[in-house]
Amino acid sequence: MPPHPTTTASTEPIAPARFAAALTDLSLPTLHLKVLEIRNSISHLRTSNIQLLPFALGSETAVGGVPGQPDPDCAEAIRENETVIERMQERITLVRAEVESRGLGWREFESAEDLGGADDTAATTNGLRDAREEEERIAAGTTQETRAPGAGSGAVQHPAWSDGTFQTGVIRGGELQFDAVPGDSFSVPAASGANNGETAPAGTTGGRLTGEQLRRAMEQQMRDLGTDDNDSDSQGGMHL
Repeated sequence: MPPHPTTTASTEPIAPARFAAALTDLSLPTLHLKVLEIRNSISHLRTSNIQLLPFALGSETAVGGVPGQPDPDCAEAIRENETVIERMQERITLVRAEVESRGLGWREFESAEDLGGADDTAATTNGLRDAREEEERIAAGTTQETRAPGAGSGAVQHPAWSDGTFQTGVIRGGELQFDAVPGDSFSVPAASGANNGETAPAGTTGGRLTGEQLRRAMEQQMRDLGTDDNDSDSQGGMHL
C-alpha cells in the first residue's frame, strides 16, 4: 500500500509580494528560522515523492491495484508536491533578497547542499565564528608551551614560568630571595642588595645587574653558604 500522499497544493498559497512584505518586520534570527522551516518542509515533500515514485511508475503495486499498473493518484501527488517545492524555493529566494537588502551576507543561511560539500562545517554567526577562531588560537598556543625541566613526558610548563612573569624563591633570614629566571643568568633577587645594607634600585628585581651588583650578589651567596654549613636550621628556608 503506498504511503499517504503528502501534498499542500490544495491550500491557498500566500502571494510572493505579500510574503516579501511580511519579511521586512522580522528579525535576522527569525528569518534564519523561517529558512530552516521552509527547508524542512521541502525535505518532507521530497521524502514523500521518493516513497510515492515506485507506485507512480507501477514498479510497486498498491493493495487492490493492478500489478504493473501505475497509480495515477500517486503520480498526481508527486506533481503537486513538486509545485509546492518550487513555491517554497521561491520564498527562500525572497528571504535572501531581504537579508542582502540589509547589507548582510547569505552564506550563513546556506545549507550543506547549497555549499556543495565544500565546507562540511556548519555555518555559524560571526560571533560564534570569532569565538571558534579564538579557541583555535588558544589551543595552538598550548602546543608551543615549554616542557618543565625534569617533568614527565605529559607535563608542560606555561611560558609565564620562563619569561619572568612567575618566579620561585626562598625566604632566608627574613629576606625573600628569588630563584634565577631560566635563560637569564644575571637575574638575582632584589634582596641581594638589601642584605649588604643597601636598597636595591627600582626595577632590578629579576632584571640585569651591573658588574658591582653581581659581585655583591655572589659575595652574599657565599656568606649564605657559610651560614647554611654552620646552622642547619636555616637550610633551604621556606621555599615558595
